[in-house]
Amino acid sequence: MNQFIKPFWTILLALIIVQSCDNNTKQLITDIPSPAAEKSSEPNLHLSKDGNVYLTWIEMTPDTTSILKFSTLKDHISWSQPKTIASGKNWFVNWADFPGMTSFGDTNLATHYLEKSANGTYTYDVKLKFSKDEGKTWGEAIKPHTDNTNTEHGFVSKLALDDDKMLSVWLDGRQYAYAEENDSITKEMTLRSASFNANGEMLNEFVIDSRVCDCCQTDLAMTNEGPIVIYRNRSEDEVRDIYYSKLINDKWTNPKPVFNDNWNIAGCPVNGPSISALGNTVAVIWYTLQNDAPHVKLAFSNNNGNSFETPVTLSNSFPIGRVDVELIDNNSAIVTWVDNVNYETVIQMQRVYKDGSKSEPLTLAKTSESRSSGFPRMVIKDNIVYIAYTLSGKENLSVRTLAIDLEQLQPSKNEML
Repeated sequence: MNQFIKPFWTILLALIIVQSCDNNTKQLITDIPSPAAEKSSEPNLHLSKDGNVYLTWIEMTPDTTSILKFSTLKDHISWSQPKTIASGKNWFVNWADFPGMTSFGDTNLATHYLEKSANGTYTYDVKLKFSKDEGKTWGEAIKPHTDNTNTEHGFVSKLALDDDKMLSVWLDGRQYAYAEENDSITKEMTLRSASFNANGEMLNEFVIDSRVCDCCQTDLAMTNEGPIVIYRNRSEDEVRDIYYSKLINDKWTNPKPVFNDNWNIAGCPVNGPSISALGNTVAVIWYTLQNDAPHVKLAFSNNNGNSFETPVTLSNSFPIGRVDVELIDNNSAIVTWVDNVNYETVIQMQRVYKDGSKSEPLTLAKTSESRSSGFPRMVIKDNIVYIAYTLSGKENLSVRTLAIDLEQLQPSKNEML
């Protein structure tokens, strides 16, 4: 598609019309041609404060080189020519531990990837890269962690602190190496953070939680009171519920549960939470399999994440999680998750309001339960929801992108969660 007609809604009306689940309301879903090559995966999306939508992904070449690329959205319906951020043959490329972009200030960008530090399966480092000219050039990669152990470091989240600084949070396995040399140290995965300026210089480093789940995604959001991080915790009794902590006056608060599902599981489910904040409103979505019953839950906070309301269970059939959430306003949020409906694995979307009303679930695309299909990601701009996901084919993986008309996701009358 080389020629585009404005306005955007003219294009939408001429493109794909998909029936919603109740077959009464028509929904508009637009397939935006992806800028990624066929052998691509691990997409992520970021919306900057000035309205730029960034898409990042990894491409694989025949000689096993991994290439991290990015593109920006143009005219709502096309992507710019891809640009390369970094490449290498010794990367750790994982379906659940994907790169992502963060912007801060007018021209500052930060992104990351994972690079092997030794021959072990899970021995890899986080590598951060910074750009001060909107991605035209990138500085040398740095590590946000200072331990230099050949252990796992990953599941990174990033967030702008102000125009000159950004925050990074990650899972850190250094305790496993320390325990080999000191019997008094327990082998635990920890949650850590550090802040950096636009030159990539570390300003500080913190331990947020000294025992967390080993391989679930983390996520960050900015409230009126400052940053909040969510993650899957791990108790001594192997209860792995969703916890949060807030950065206040350069100190992380004691972690608290968003809700006590009391999901007891001996291993990591590789199914992290997602968070969105707008003013003093916070929304958190997560997956749980308490008592062998799979659910996707959403909880709102009206006080900057100091406490959360009782969660609601979304309209899911037999979900497998892989969740995302974006607040639209202080009263509602858009959520996505992967579900099994009528014997098909699909990406679902729903608009949820604080009063319990909701839209009908909207099926966005067919996908796969396989790990290679990854985690769909989304952002919202100008009443359009943009989705990026990995299409898992028989031979190749490929990144796909969609646009959804937000106005079509209205609550059903008297429909309550």
